[in-house]
Amino acid sequence: MATSFGQRLKAARVMAGLSMDALVAKMGQRVSKQAISKYENGLMSPDSAILISLSEALGVKPDYFFSKYEIAIESVNFRKKATLGKKTVESLKARIKDTIERYSELEAFFSPAPPLSNPASNITVSGFADIQESAMILRSAWGLGAEGAIGYVIDVLEEHSIRVIEIDDSDGFDGLSGWVSSSPFIVLNSDSPSDRKRLTALHEFAHLSLKFSDSLSASEQEKLCHSFGGVFLLPRDILIKELGAKRLEVSFFELDRLKKQYGISMQAIMYRARQEGIISEYVHESFSREISAKGWRKQEPNRYPIEEHPSRFQQLLHRAISEELISVSKAAYLSNSSIEDIRSQRILTNDTPHP
Repeated sequence: MATSFGQRLKAARVMAGLSMDALVAKMGQRVSKQAISKYENGLMSPDSAILISLSEALGVKPDYFFSKYEIAIESVNFRKKATLGKKTVESLKARIKDTIERYSELEAFFSPAPPLSNPASNITVSGFADIQESAMILRSAWGLGAEGAIGYVIDVLEEHSIRVIEIDDSDGFDGLSGWVSSSPFIVLNSDSPSDRKRLTALHEFAHLSLKFSDSLSASEQEKLCHSFGGVFLLPRDILIKELGAKRLEVSFFELDRLKKQYGISMQAIMYRARQEGIISEYVHESFSREISAKGWRKQEPNRYPIEEHPSRFQQLLHRAISEELISVSKAAYLSNSSIEDIRSQRILTNDTPHP
C-alpha cells in the first residue's frame, strides 16, 4: 500500500508522542502549527531545511518520510499496563507498526519464510489439561524433549517462522502479537529481564498458535496463555523431579537455582508448583506475601544468566548487505541506526585476541 509524505509525517509525530504544538516547540518555532497541519494533509510540502529539522525533532531519518512500504497489521493481541495513557498507547502502536514495516521490507529481498507449523492445531483448548498437552506436543515436535531446560526461547521461536521484535519502552508494556500477511510476529519489551521476556514470548506464541474454546472468556484465555509459557519452560515431570511431589515450603535458594537453570522466575515456578499440587494455596499465598514484602514482585534478585534477544533481523540485514541487495545506507534506514553503527557491526573484533 503506497503512503504519502503527509501520512508518514503524522505517523512519525504519533510515534514520538507529540502533538502539533509540541512538535512546533521542539523545532524551535521554525514552522507554525498551521504549516504542520498542511504538511500532514498534503496541502503543502516542506523545503529541505525544514525537512531536516522535522527528522531531527521526530528522531527519524529523512528517508523515512518517503518510504512507500506500508503493511496492514491484522489480529493484534495487545497486553498493556493499566497506567498507560491513550497518547502513550498510540505512540507505542505506531512505533511497533513502523518496526514491523522495516522488518517486512527487509524480508522482501529473500524467499518467504515457511508458514508457521503447529502440531497442536487439532486441540481445542478448554482448560489447563489441554494446555499441558499442547505444550508437550510442541516440545516434542520441535526436538526439545520432555525434560531438558530450554536455553534460548527466542531463538526457538525465530527458527519456527515467528518474527520476534524488541521495542525499548522502559516499563511500558509486556508483550504484543499479531499477523501481517499471514505471517506471525511477537513484540517484546527490551527492558524486561530475560526470564520475563521468555515467559511473555511463549504467552504471545500461545495467542498465535492455540485454538481456544468459544466458552472461554478473554481473561480465562489470558490465564491459559500464561500457563502455557510456564508448562513449556517447566513441565510437570521436571517440576516434580526438582521439588518432589509434595512440599510444605520451598526455599529461596532452591527457587533461585531453578530460575538460573530453567529461565523462569521464582514467582512463575511457585505458580507452577501450585498448579501441579506440589504446594497448597496457603503456601503459595504466603510466598506471594513474602515476595511483596521484599519488594521483589517487579524485580527479583539474580537474573537468568542468558540474555535473550532476537537475532534473525540482524542476520538478514547483514546478509542483504553482503549479497549487495541493499546498501549500507539502506541498512541503516531499515534498522533505524546510523551508518557508523552498521559499519562497526561488520568489523569482527575479538575481546581476547590470541597472542
